[in-house]
Amino acid sequence: MKKISLALFLSLSLTSLSAFALDPLAPRAQRSQGMIFVRTPQASDTVTITNIGTGATESIAPEALQWVAVGDYTVSAKMQDYNYTQKVTVQPTERTDVVVPGFGNLKVNSISPSDQVEVYKGTTLAAKFPASQTKVLPEGRYNVKVIVGKQFVTHENVSIVTNTTRQMDVSYKMDVK
Repeated sequence: MKKISLALFLSLSLTSLSAFALDPLAPRAQRSQGMIFVRTPQASDTVTITNIGTGATESIAPEALQWVAVGDYTVSAKMQDYNYTQKVTVQPTERTDVVVPGFGNLKVNSISPSDQVEVYKGTTLAAKFPASQTKVLPEGRYNVKVIVGKQFVTHENVSIVTNTTRQMDVSYKMDVK
């Protein structure tokens, strides 16, 4: 009898769990809404959310909590030269997090902000930018060449890790003759 009662109790508890997903203490106005939080490599990235059901599009700031109507959404992030898109479902009164995976930042600290930085993946040029900028790159290992006037400094096997900024200091000696 105890085994049957316990099994019946567990069965009823599991089937009614979905009813408790909605916060019963939430104000009625919030019960038809949920939250979206998007984390991107840089705060200057552009994030757009599109309600798949209505087609309504809204721009939001990265790492800002945004209340939206319950439903299915397409979340798009524009990061310099790269785009990322993910479909998500927003539940009532719950927070849906979207973390843009596989991208990190490279910041080169050079004496002159006008020095040019070239980033190579193997022998292929992956990015070229001035040292004054922070560049978003896909996760991986790169060879970084900093051009200083007619000379250059090279760093090999520079790791770019997801959702972090790799800072690289450039030091060079001028030959005095």
